[in-house]
Amino acid sequence: MENLTHTLVGVLLARAGLDRWTPRATALCVVAANLPDIDIVTAGSSINYLTYHRHITHSLPAVPVMAALTVLIVEGVHRVVRRGGDRIRWRPAFAVSLIATLSHAALDMTNAYGTRLWLPFDGRWSSWDLLFIVDLWVWAILLAPLLILFAQRVIRRRAGPGYAPKLAWAGLAILVAYIGFRAVLHNRVITDLNEGMYAGGPPVRVAAFPLPLEIFRWSAFVETERFFLTRISDARRSSASQKWRCIDKAEETVMLQKARSGPVAQQYLDFAAYARAEVTPLPTGHRIQFSDFRFRRGEAAGFLCTVELGHDHNIINEEFRFWGGSGLFSFSQRLLPSLFSANTDPE
Repeated sequence: MENLTHTLVGVLLARAGLDRWTPRATALCVVAANLPDIDIVTAGSSINYLTYHRHITHSLPAVPVMAALTVLIVEGVHRVVRRGGDRIRWRPAFAVSLIATLSHAALDMTNAYGTRLWLPFDGRWSSWDLLFIVDLWVWAILLAPLLILFAQRVIRRRAGPGYAPKLAWAGLAILVAYIGFRAVLHNRVITDLNEGMYAGGPPVRVAAFPLPLEIFRWSAFVETERFFLTRISDARRSSASQKWRCIDKAEETVMLQKARSGPVAQQYLDFAAYARAEVTPLPTGHRIQFSDFRFRRGEAAGFLCTVELGHDHNIINEEFRFWGGSGLFSFSQRLLPSLFSANTDPE
């Protein structure tokens, strides 16, 4: 998830009772809930960021290290700013930081981008595909209890004892319930996709990806031996009448194998769990564009790897871009209208 969600969860964890364990609990929770994203320092280039974001700092073996680093950062800053003061006790401060750091790993698992939980032992990506990476419903759930507490302070109303922890617990519980509800809907769509009959033969694999602002509708994906199939599936309705967009798979050729062998393409395809290759002839040879169905919606696509080959199949150029067209604005222009269109993918 993005950092506002991580920050709000950190604040609620502190208000839910962790602030009784140690001084500076709110600072510890907020820093720990965001610290794994320190890997942003690897963003020297787009492909480096793709490769090293959600890397070792996001793995479960690194959680104790991130928690310990959080305590050192918060205590160090406090002593510099306050020039002394009481030292926090290590064990409760570490425990608070550990809980908040684990919340980061759990939240990152909920979206389709995924994370690598078992580095350095296993570099495979994992994801639950439940929430869009920026989920406004999650923001509303997490902001509501904090806004209520803020409003009480503004109007100077005194809440009863234990009111703030109860409100924070309610926000966290509703968040867990919302994620659980999304898991039920996701499983319903996946079951429906697995039971479907497809022209290209039985499904090799199926998936359902979350959409922005949507609770019940999902971006459905089916791969057969010959085709990719995509559509918007609604968990509330039968899928029998919903039309598929059928996409032919690129023919497996020496040229395609050569395009995959480049260093940028290799790094990209290690990340792209649902990769598609498109081959376009050029006067100088061919252009092969790899995309990932998790980040496609009709013709709008992000996370693109482009490889140009000469007539001798040697790589002339390769690049990775997070956004297609001329940038994020172009991608958004093409993506957003399609989210509110009919239940089929636009061509």
